Amino acid sequence: MTAGESYDYVVVGAGAGGCVVAARLAEAGHRVLVLEAGGDPVNSVSTEPSERPPAADYLVPAFHAFASENPALRWDFWVRHYTSTAQQERDWRYRQNWDGEEVDGVLYPRASGLGGCTGHNAMIIVRPNDADWNHIWQVTGDASWRASNMQKYFRRLERCRYRSFLYRWLDWLLRWNPTGHGWRGWLTTQRPLPLRVILDWRLRGTLWRALLAVGSLLPDVVNDWGWFTSSSADPNDQRRSTAEAPMVCITPMATARHARTGPRDFILAVQKRFPDRLTIRLGALATRIDIDRTTGTALGVYYKEGPRLYRASFRSHGQESGEKYVAASREVILAGGAFNTPQLLMLSGIGDPQHLAEHGIATVKDLPGVGRNLQDRYEIGVVNRIKRPWQVLRGATYSTRDRQYRKWRWFRSGPYTSNGLMFSAMFPSRTNREQPDLFCFFLLADFRGYYPGYSERIKKLNYLTWTVLKAYTQNTAGTVRLRSTDACDRPAINFRYLREGNGNVEDDLDAVVTGIRFGRKVADAIGDLVAEEETPGRHLYTDDDLKRHVEDNAWGHHACGTCAMKPEGEGGVVDSEFRVHGCGNLRVVDASIFPRIPGYFIVTSIYMIAEKAADVILSGR
Repeated sequence: MTAGESYDYVVVGAGAGGCVVAARLAEAGHRVLVLEAGGDPVNSVSTEPSERPPAADYLVPAFHAFASENPALRWDFWVRHYTSTAQQERDWRYRQNWDGEEVDGVLYPRASGLGGCTGHNAMIIVRPNDADWNHIWQVTGDASWRASNMQKYFRRLERCRYRSFLYRWLDWLLRWNPTGHGWRGWLTTQRPLPLRVILDWRLRGTLWRALLAVGSLLPDVVNDWGWFTSSSADPNDQRRSTAEAPMVCITPMATARHARTGPRDFILAVQKRFPDRLTIRLGALATRIDIDRTTGTALGVYYKEGPRLYRASFRSHGQESGEKYVAASREVILAGGAFNTPQLLMLSGIGDPQHLAEHGIATVKDLPGVGRNLQDRYEIGVVNRIKRPWQVLRGATYSTRDRQYRKWRWFRSGPYTSNGLMFSAMFPSRTNREQPDLFCFFLLADFRGYYPGYSERIKKLNYLTWTVLKAYTQNTAGTVRLRSTDACDRPAINFRYLREGNGNVEDDLDAVVTGIRFGRKVADAIGDLVAEEETPGRHLYTDDDLKRHVEDNAWGHHACGTCAMKPEGEGGVVDSEFRVHGCGNLRVVDASIFPRIPGYFIVTSIYMIAEKAADVILSGR
């Protein structure tokens, strides 16, 4: 680094939000520096003898679980679901110690590197409901957040390749686009090749019987069965996001030529076009923001360079440099995510004065909402062992040495083009709900949540998991707090699930139990294939039994809300234009800004807010 180094914008974090906003600012002619603590997942070099190839784990859709445990990509956070140790220890995934370290929590996988968690997620792309955007409009009073305006950002970012090309021509020739899809964006969306269903008669029969079972349980879906066939069961058809009705769908994926794609590819493409404008600095861990204490204006960012400096990294061992500094002549933009952005704000003196004082940090801006309002979904798996391995997975070892990998590599075909989802159903847990609050799907795998080594279960070829997501909850009681003033240290994270939270616990528990019972009925329709329900197990049948199981075993992986976009007097951290209250030239563009968790898979919402943030910044607001 040269003395006096300065850029127009310094973006901290190269995840779903940071990559997009940085690329858009550079395209508009600004000099942008991106500080990313990780490396490039595709070009990373293996450092552990047993390490799987990071590029394969990143690129192959079927390997996404292995990507989250790949030493080159993984950031392992350990979180508490409950303050009560007695209750927390009822979760079999809880660890007091792991790998020679006291962790006192449940594994919460995150990813570092270009693309952030888009490098290990399941690539599911589902458009948020209109109600999600209208809620932000109601909270902030800013009409630009209305769903009618926000939908243009989905069209801007998407490059849909699974709907008929006729829609593209209609949009181009007549400017008529009833689906609301985008056709020329940076994020390619596809579906896995259907050959895996066509060639496996047993799987094809299972899929059909399961669909009929879902239809019998959701009468509204049966009444609209024509739409299911005519729309290709597309959850991102704009007509469905407006209706917010129950539906059965086949979820699209963020893949191009059936390999993972995402913001990593976008930002690298922009850098290639504008190398003089966009600088990406990898292995650069931001430690604090330089803020003028007189004016409250962000001036730049302090950071350290070195591989795997952050202690969430797998056996972090990087040799850190001394603290370095880069100035931002226009703005500092934080995009570290729901855990790291509030941590960085607090280390910089922005947060609850009482908590900051506990760590000897002088308060720069009194914002008690920093690190509060932490939210997530409740998830549970109904895991069924089937009598014989799936024929479609024959020969699959989930490695780069089997024939299924060769089919993917040379022909982009076979089961490795898929993330394992068969189909999904979204529906309300109660008939009086205005929108679906459950999103459930069948997964051709044994999935029971996150714990060290969980990805090894994926290699079992005779399992079928009905995964239940309680998409919307009212619980906002979770917190992110500093453990120390060391920026390399992980923060203390407590979600305060269910009875420790501030939501309607019985409503949430009833909803998840509804999802479990729904999945069991669908499994009964294909019962001749099922050998045993291993978890929860059919011995747990009463509502009380199943509620206890949910309390003890639920998990989540869509953390958000810790720098909420709402008025300062209501505990807000940023305003409707992403600016940190009371701080000049400082914005937040990541999952932490949502006042309420959006449905159903949060990454699409983050892409959309990043596109909006770029518009806001470039407009000079």
